[in-house]
Amino acid sequence: MPFPRPPLRSRLGLLAVGAATAFIAACDTSSSFSPDDRLWSFVTINALRNDAGEHRTAPTAYFFRGAVSSIPNAAIKPDSCFPIEPFVAPTPGFGNVTYLDAGAAVTTTIGGVATELPRVQASGTLSYNLGTASVAYTPGDSVVITAPGAAGGYPGFTARGKTAEAFTMTPLVPAVGATLPVRWSAASDNNSALILSLQFVPQNTTQRLEIRCAFADDGVDSIPSRFHDLWSNPSNSSRTVVATRLRTLIAGVGDGGFELISTYALPTPTP
Repeated sequence: MPFPRPPLRSRLGLLAVGAATAFIAACDTSSSFSPDDRLWSFVTINALRNDAGEHRTAPTAYFFRGAVSSIPNAAIKPDSCFPIEPFVAPTPGFGNVTYLDAGAAVTTTIGGVATELPRVQASGTLSYNLGTASVAYTPGDSVVITAPGAAGGYPGFTARGKTAEAFTMTPLVPAVGATLPVRWSAASDNNSALILSLQFVPQNTTQRLEIRCAFADDGVDSIPSRFHDLWSNPSNSSRTVVATRLRTLIAGVGDGGFELISTYALPTPTP
């Protein structure tokens, strides 16, 4: 059965797929789906950077049958920001789904180097990961994902994609009442999106708020004052920026879909 074509959704969504991968730090573009049960698989390859400046990643794979309401999709680039909401950190798991066996190990070959992700059962969740370990790689490397599949579980497949490239960004300077320019090093093609999370804690409060923006990954955009003025307010007790390059690959598998999700974030998390 072909993968269902998702209707576009104008809102930015969040699908948390596990605390171990800190999935996109609560800032992703999304496609919506009707809430029926399907086969799903998600593989995340997110950039880490150690104190020596070496890039590493801790690939993680999930396979299940269940319903999801939205998935990250770098093809959706609304070039817009959305109203302020309380910041919500990623939470582990997918909710009420049936996790599936996809074989003894899933292999991720990044930049020609193969790594086997063993099957791990913990706290009612079945995943494939390296535990606390990570592997060296170069952001922007190609990746091949191979799952052998299991009888009565998830079918075997091979998928090919690309990891998110490293990028640099000009620091954002708060400017109440003025348009805020956003400048970063553009992607090498149009298959990624730039997600911006403007987080702040207003004076005399403890609640962290967030403004989310999604841009075409061409290196140039801006934020109207009506969106960023509260973030720019000099009275805020704290103010941070998290910029994330998002690459996704979506393909059909069985009656549902597979998605590769790769990110590079600034600041880059440590292993």
